[in-house]
Amino acid sequence: MAVRRVPAGALIASALGTIAHSPATAETLSPLKPWVLDYADTQCVAQRQYGDAADPLTLAILSAPNGETYELIIARKHSGPGFAQELPGTVDFGHGPIKAWLLHYGAMTDKIEFYTFRISASDMAQARTASAVTLRSGVRPNVTFSLANMTNLLKGLEACTADLKTYWNMNGKEVGTIAVPSRGDVRRIFSDLDYPSEAMDRRQEGTAQFLLLIDQQGKVAGCHVLKASGSPALDGRGCQVIRERAKFKPARDKAGKPVRSTYITPPVTWRMY
Repeated sequence: MAVRRVPAGALIASALGTIAHSPATAETLSPLKPWVLDYADTQCVAQRQYGDAADPLTLAILSAPNGETYELIIARKHSGPGFAQELPGTVDFGHGPIKAWLLHYGAMTDKIEFYTFRISASDMAQARTASAVTLRSGVRPNVTFSLANMTNLLKGLEACTADLKTYWNMNGKEVGTIAVPSRGDVRRIFSDLDYPSEAMDRRQEGTAQFLLLIDQQGKVAGCHVLKASGSPALDGRGCQVIRERAKFKPARDKAGKPVRSTYITPPVTWRMY
């Protein structure tokens, strides 16, 4: 397993930018290269290419900054939907399917299609002894990836997450690195026009909370679903709006210097009238 530190602000879309198209298959895909574990400023992600070397598919495993959830991401070179679509999905490490929070979306500038499956850390623990994982979305791709040495990989992700917590002063108030927490109001930045059309068509409502990474300038550098609303489309749109519009007063240390911090939003409720 290789470990690589990537530049500040690196995103998973850029990390997977060279992925080629690969069709869905019922066969177990074999890896082409070892896992690469990226230590980025806002995320910890392991990625690996599978299948045909001339036409690979990439599997990525992303841990949340608080370590409570994991995302398994399939990416391929293909035009995906501009707005996130909610799909039925499961993750199976060989002990039966685990119901997953699933979004299908595209990075239009790079023409990359993503299927993101989110599961709990306790469910992800099944991967430690798994020889394969099958990801089912109800539509393409339904793929089985061969796995090996997952205990060491998960240990690496856990170590990265611990570093991330320190980097963003997640326990800053307790250890004294933060004297004044970051301040902002995310509820005023939403409008009726932000309601996802897919969720509206399904008459979906719900309440979510988000874990935000706030940099020294008060910008939202990262957004992660802390408590899901029950609708991936609503949760995905919530993070999008927050990252685009929210502004914060950065946290400060005892000397009054701006420092990185985390912020848990109040409940954000989506309701149709």
